[in-house]
Amino acid sequence: MDISNQIKTRREAMGLSQEQLAEKLYVSRQTISNWERDKTYPDVQSLLMLSILFDTSIDTLVKGDVTVMEEAVERDRKLAGKRMVRLALLMVALLVLAFALLLSPAFTWLERAWGTGPAAGMVFAPAVGALLVATVLERIKRENDLVTYREILAFMKGEADIERDPRALPRRAWPTKHRLAYDLLAFLAAAIIGGVIGFATWGLLN
Repeated sequence: MDISNQIKTRREAMGLSQEQLAEKLYVSRQTISNWERDKTYPDVQSLLMLSILFDTSIDTLVKGDVTVMEEAVERDRKLAGKRMVRLALLMVALLVLAFALLLSPAFTWLERAWGTGPAAGMVFAPAVGALLVATVLERIKRENDLVTYREILAFMKGEADIERDPRALPRRAWPTKHRLAYDLLAFLAAAIIGGVIGFATWGLLN
């Protein structure tokens, strides 16, 4: 990033060594070295002290980095959206696989070869995988404050500005305050729904 060059160039122009600059900023010499080698980034307090020491503005110090950071945020947002799409497709594929195995002659063959219990376990293993994927999707939704279907679609498309529905505010507040409880309830709800569907399908086939 540009700030690494800014720090090194301005330090050398002032005739300061890394140790001397570190003393003025109350950090270690290794910290200065990491900044100048782009391994770490100064925090807000350090940026303020650097701007005072170098007699320049923070905007000037990070000017070249703002674009880089904006591009990184945009890239991460799009990657997160694509990841959510892939997870959703994986969940659907696992559910389809579970029902395909249950309804196909393969289940009868497995039941005769291994018995009802192991055969059922083999068939419902993809459904358990789908349940775990659903839990991950719920976590992504919560972390990105996604409540309505429109918000989820916008996130999957990697849109920068997601229009929030003010009517969904009560549904946003509770998961934020009770994260663990929300995760447990989401997992239990998914497990119950999956269990009911599986039990109903099992009853139809037997």
